[in-house]
Amino acid sequence: MTGGSVQAPEAGEEQERIALGVDLESRVLCDVDGGRPGPLFLILGGMHGNEPSGVLAAQRLARRLADSPVPIHGRILALAGNLEALRRGVRYVDRDLNRMWAASELDDARAGRDGDGVHELVERRALLAAVEDAIASAGDRVVFLDLHSTSADGAPFSLIGDTLANRGIAFEYPVPVILGLEERVEGALLEYFGERGHIAIGFEAGEHTRATTVDHHEACIWMTLAAAGAVPKDDPFVAECRDRLRAATHGLPEVVEIRHRHHVDPEDAFVMLPGFENFDAVSKGDLLAQDKEGDVRSPEDGRVLLPLYQGQGQDGFFLGREVRRFWLGVSRVLRKVHLEVLLPLLPGIRRHPERPRDFLADPRVARLWTVEVFHLLGFRKCRPIAGKLHFSRRVESPLTASSR
Repeated sequence: MTGGSVQAPEAGEEQERIALGVDLESRVLCDVDGGRPGPLFLILGGMHGNEPSGVLAAQRLARRLADSPVPIHGRILALAGNLEALRRGVRYVDRDLNRMWAASELDDARAGRDGDGVHELVERRALLAAVEDAIASAGDRVVFLDLHSTSADGAPFSLIGDTLANRGIAFEYPVPVILGLEERVEGALLEYFGERGHIAIGFEAGEHTRATTVDHHEACIWMTLAAAGAVPKDDPFVAECRDRLRAATHGLPEVVEIRHRHHVDPEDAFVMLPGFENFDAVSKGDLLAQDKEGDVRSPEDGRVLLPLYQGQGQDGFFLGREVRRFWLGVSRVLRKVHLEVLLPLLPGIRRHPERPRDFLADPRVARLWTVEVFHLLGFRKCRPIAGKLHFSRRVESPLTASSR
């Protein structure tokens, strides 16, 4: 396969589109406190301004809760992300707002040292204040849902930092779960929540302008609320949402782990070949794109995710492969018994001297199955440092949830 596959629509299939450009009077899209014990359910739509479906789905949520009240445990707060970019219908104005949440940048923002010359700095300050005010009232009982869409067509999917608590929510959706993507992107808002030990889930609901993308986001919101105990699981609308997502992802793998990210810069003149959809299968050597250096080919067999068909963005595409359910069970058992305490006994592996939860591996010594072992134990973030590999993982949430 060299150019992806586009399935022709069935006869009579509705191809309704939504318009880019959403004018909002307030960042708050929905704020409902059920008056019953429960966590904060924080939902964010429109972190990228050309992705309005999350905002529209959150507005649907507010209307449904107002028109047909259901018993709610905890507080549901939905916020819009990049307001000016949403108005313009562009991914961002000056900087990608979803790459600006590294700890060092936020320290500057809180201290007022981040300046005013970039539009997204203003957006981040307002959003950070809203988020941290809400978290302060909830303590460590937070479930965060980040709603996104894609420039390519294809089925919806969730993406998580690989913690057992995140799995417990994400595996309630009948859609593929992507592991390892969140850890390959620096400065994302999911990382901000994950580093604090909160449940944090991203959901890619489909192509930016498809009306079905709004439907998928709405379904994801309600399934998240049900999975985490905010609304009854037996609510008829929750069952309807499950059926909606199941129909959109029939036949796709349950879990995919990311193996490769193709980074691009504006000067690369990167152009993805037309026609690729999320989860298209490719073989090693297949032509995927072109840039100023020539052909860009697949480095291995796998499935394409998030092929870039928009002007802004630094992720050309990702490649993933299916993970068998057996290994998920093995991983869960190993983490439950805290097998990571034995890692320093292996040749070439030691604890990080300044971050005792992390590990350093010398690839000259630790050669056999090193990455695979760390992945089983949840250490999916890997950075090269002075000839060593620095492995880290997300903090587990104190909120309990059944997980696979």
